[in-house]
Amino acid sequence: MNSFLAVHPYLRCDDVSLMRPALALAGLLLLLAALLWRRLRWHQSGRAPAASATAADLHQQLQMRKATQTAKTADTADTAPPPRPEAPDMPPFELARLDAMFGYDRRLQGEILALFVAETRDRLAGIAHALRCERPAPARVLAQEIVDSSYAMGLLPLQALARQAVHAGFSNDIGALRRLHADLLMALDALSQAVTALQTGAAREDDCSGIGSRP
Repeated sequence: MNSFLAVHPYLRCDDVSLMRPALALAGLLLLLAALLWRRLRWHQSGRAPAASATAADLHQQLQMRKATQTAKTADTADTAPPPRPEAPDMPPFELARLDAMFGYDRRLQGEILALFVAETRDRLAGIAHALRCERPAPARVLAQEIVDSSYAMGLLPLQALARQAVHAGFSNDIGALRRLHADLLMALDALSQAVTALQTGAAREDDCSGIGSRP
């Protein structure tokens, strides 16, 4: 070392004393860099398998969940009650009330109901004319007549619609009156079809009874 310093006169003892800590610090930095690089390599090599394992676990969980949902759907379909049969269409009038009012003569009941349908149709035509003229008061009066007549005959669906039309007339709501007028027309058409079926059934029964009573 002394010969090296003798050959190089520019390197003094003071310089050597300053180089030793610098070399030590450089070595320490290299050691830290090597440790950090090794740690990064270890972290990357360990994270990739973990990520792939996590993805595999998620895929397996999704498959198990789908299988569970499919099994639940199948069990629900097996245990679901069968659909109920649709109830037959009921006529918009009560036969018991008609029997109490007019007796058990179906032909007479059909004639009275047909007369009611014709009168109600005339009242609805008057309501339509009043609505075209945008006069809610006459429409309200005619709707009240339908309420009274349908109540007397026990025709509750028609009575409910006519009562709503009366309330709309008091409120001067032309739009509601027009909508209820259309609903009343549909309800009256349904009543007319039921009356026709009643008259047809009464005529068929009369024909059968007439044939049976012949000698």
